[in-house]
Amino acid sequence: MSVDRRIDSELAGYRIVEPLGRGGMGVVYRAEHVRLGRPAALKLLVATLGPADHRERFLRESKLAASLDHPSIVPVYDAGEEDGLLYIAMAYVEGSDLKTLLVSEGKLPLRRTLRILGQIASALDAAHARGLVHRDVKPANILVGPDDRAYLSDFGVVKELAAAGTTRTGSFVGTIEYCAPEQIEGKDVDARADVYALACVLYECVVGTAPFHRSSDVAVLNAHLHAAPPKLSKAAPDLPAALEPVLAKALSKSPLDRYSTCDEFIALARAAAVPEPRVSRARLAISFGLLAVAALAGAAIAIAVDRLGGGSGKAAPAPLLTTLTVVATPPAGPPPLDRLLLKSKDGRTLNDAAFALITAGEYARALPFARKAMRDAKRGTLTRGYATFNVGYALLNLGKCGDALPFLRRSLKIQPPENRVYIQERITAAKSCVQGGASVQPQFRSSGAGSDLSQGP
Repeated sequence: MSVDRRIDSELAGYRIVEPLGRGGMGVVYRAEHVRLGRPAALKLLVATLGPADHRERFLRESKLAASLDHPSIVPVYDAGEEDGLLYIAMAYVEGSDLKTLLVSEGKLPLRRTLRILGQIASALDAAHARGLVHRDVKPANILVGPDDRAYLSDFGVVKELAAAGTTRTGSFVGTIEYCAPEQIEGKDVDARADVYALACVLYECVVGTAPFHRSSDVAVLNAHLHAAPPKLSKAAPDLPAALEPVLAKALSKSPLDRYSTCDEFIALARAAAVPEPRVSRARLAISFGLLAVAALAGAAIAIAVDRLGGGSGKAAPAPLLTTLTVVATPPAGPPPLDRLLLKSKDGRTLNDAAFALITAGEYARALPFARKAMRDAKRGTLTRGYATFNVGYALLNLGKCGDALPFLRRSLKIQPPENRVYIQERITAAKSCVQGGASVQPQFRSSGAGSDLSQGP
C-alpha cells in the first residue's frame, strides 16, 4: 500500500491532513489553513494536463466562482498554482456526496430528492446569473450535510482535463452520464445544459440509475444524442404520472425546448409531485344520489301541501314544473334532504356531501355538513383534516375570512404534508381578505376524500 507523501505537508498555506477522494485529474484532501486554523477541502490538479490555456481558464473561473455568494454553493477560499499543481481551496462540508448516498441507501423518495435538488437548482440559477455555467452537475458534485442541507461543489475546476468518468470530444466537457447533447457535440452551452444535467440527477435519485445508462461510453453518448427520455411510468410506476412530462421537457435534445431555469424545472416537478385531492367516486355518487332523492322528496311535499291548500282536491293536477314554481317563499332552514343527511354520524359521508356542495358553489349549504363531519370524524384521521379545511374553505368563500383563518391554520397541521402548499395559499388569501387587500373569489380547490382517505378509518 503506497504512502501519500503529501500528508502533513504544506501547500499554499494549507496543511494537508487526509485524502477525501481521488480521480484521474487530481485528488481532494481535507486540509487546514495554517495561519487561520480553518478547515478546508483542497483540490489539487496537475498543471501540465489539458489544453495550453487551461491554467488561465482555471484561474479565471476560480476567481468568478469565488465571487459567488449563495448558501448552497461551496465557498471557494483560494486558487492558484504551486509546485506544478493547480489548487483550489474550498469550504469543508461535513457529510457525503449524493453519489455516495445513492450507493449506500439506494434510490431516494421523491420528496427528499426534491428537497435536496431544490437547493442545488437555486445555486445553479445564482451562478447562471453571474455568467457561470457549471457544466458538470452530477451526484458526485452535490454534497449532502446534516438535515439534507445540500451544496454544489466544483465551480472553477478545469473540466477540459481528461479524467476517468470525464470525456472530452472536441471541446466537449462533462461527465457522460449527465451531459447535454450540445456539450457532446462541442457546441456552446448555457444554463440549459445544467438544467439537462439536473434532470438526469433527479431521474437517477428516484429510479436508481441515470436515464441514459448503457453498457459502454459510446452507447451512453449516442443515447443522449438520439434516444427518447425513458418513461418514468415503466421505470418507476409508483411515481406521480404528472412528473413524466416535466422530466421529459427538461431532457429535451434541443436546449430551446427545455426550461430556461433550474428553479422553474424543480418548481414544476414539485407541483407534479403533489397529488390532487379527490373524492371517492362511489361515495360521491351516493352523496349526490341522496341529494337528488331529497330534492324529489321536497318536491313531492310541496305538491301535496299545494293540493291540500286547495281544499276541494278536485282541481286538475298541474304539471310538476308549474307546481314547483308556485312556491313563492322557500321554506326556512335547510332543504329536507340536508336535514336528513345531517342526522348521519358518518364523517366521511358528511364530508363528501360538503365537498359536492362546495364543488357546486353552494358554500352556505356545505358549511353545516363540513362542521358536522369535522365534529364526528375521529381525531387524527384524514377525514377530520379534510373536513376542517372545508369548514375554513366554505367560510372563506362566504367572505367570513376572519372566521376561516383558525380552521385553515388547524387543517395545515393535520392534513397530509403534500397538501400544505394549497392550504397555505388559502391562509394567505384569508389574511389578505381580513386586511382588506383582496376580495375572495370562490375558485379555490376544496378537500374531498383523497385516495389515502378512501382506504382510511
